[in-house]
Amino acid sequence: MTLIAARPALALAYFTYFGVLGIFVPYLGLFLDGRGFDSREIGLMLAIVTATRIVGPAIWAGLAERSSKPLRIMQLGAVLACIGWLGSFIDGGFGLLLAALALFSFFWTAILPQLEVSAFLFLNNNTEQYSRIRSAGSVGYIVLVMLGGWLYQQYGSEFMPAAALAFLLLLVFCLFNLPALTPAYDATAATLSYRQMAKHRVLWIFMGAALLMQVSFAPFYGFFTLYSRDLGYSGSQTGLLISLAVAAEIVAFYYAGRIMRNRSYRLLLGICYGLTAVRWLMVALLAHSGWWLALSMLLHAGSFAIAHSCAMQFIQQIFPKAQRGRGQAIYAGLIFGGGGAIGAYLAGFSWQNGTGAVSTFVFAAGFALLACLLVLALPKKIADIA
Repeated sequence: MTLIAARPALALAYFTYFGVLGIFVPYLGLFLDGRGFDSREIGLMLAIVTATRIVGPAIWAGLAERSSKPLRIMQLGAVLACIGWLGSFIDGGFGLLLAALALFSFFWTAILPQLEVSAFLFLNNNTEQYSRIRSAGSVGYIVLVMLGGWLYQQYGSEFMPAAALAFLLLLVFCLFNLPALTPAYDATAATLSYRQMAKHRVLWIFMGAALLMQVSFAPFYGFFTLYSRDLGYSGSQTGLLISLAVAAEIVAFYYAGRIMRNRSYRLLLGICYGLTAVRWLMVALLAHSGWWLALSMLLHAGSFAIAHSCAMQFIQQIFPKAQRGRGQAIYAGLIFGGGGAIGAYLAGFSWQNGTGAVSTFVFAAGFALLACLLVLALPKKIADIA
């Protein structure tokens, strides 16, 4: 298959995947609040659900490596995620909903790492092409965020189970119509062991900084819609604010290849992480002003899009081609799963049903600042693990 023919298929897969997250991520806190859970219960549930992403990516990546069929792994994960999500339709209390969300989250982790690896390999590690195709995911996210805001105003928080399931089924359809994207690996290519990774100082620094960043993002992902509601913003206004962040993300992804060309990852990541600290302080202290809150959303271009593009390129460079799925799994599991779980658990305690919102975002800014300082310890050039 040619690149021209594959790009629409890849773009549609990213669009539907992140479209599902456009329903799930911003509105899950409102959904759980509507079911009657307090902030500690919400934080604990988000932490446990997110923790399933620690082990999930590694398990699925191992299956993909052994079978050499990442597309089948993505399809299986999407189907099982749909089945797990069905439990959200039943208002059966904390335990049942926790089990349903945990199953959904575990199966969901089968999809993105394999999609990222397949895309990079098919695009021959072309960061500029990847960033433009990845921007389709941001478009899907923004469309569903805006739709979710309208649905919340019309039907309340119980709109979420049916809306999310509808787009999960659309994702399944897209994945089953996606052509095989992963070229054959060179069987003689060098591989790496976990012992080699454990001794790699640069990898530890990068992963540590990225984990701190995910801790800092947890209050935003888990509680921002509740925060904006308590400040008097409507569901549509909240949707527009989140959509503004994703719009900035789309533009940044589109130009990420140019921005990263011949520039230091250390410098770019340092700037992105530093801007994230500023962003959370603005959310903490200036959110009563819609203009300042909107401005903070624009910083998402750096704090997520450029930072994520740098992270993807880092993994592509530091891991051998045959084991980039392992690198993606470590990044998705330990960083997004572990960092998100830690952050959600801490935020659940500090949020205090809204009375601790300001201090929670101030703490988030502190974590982002620590990440900025840590990433400055990275070398200017990154060598392969060996």
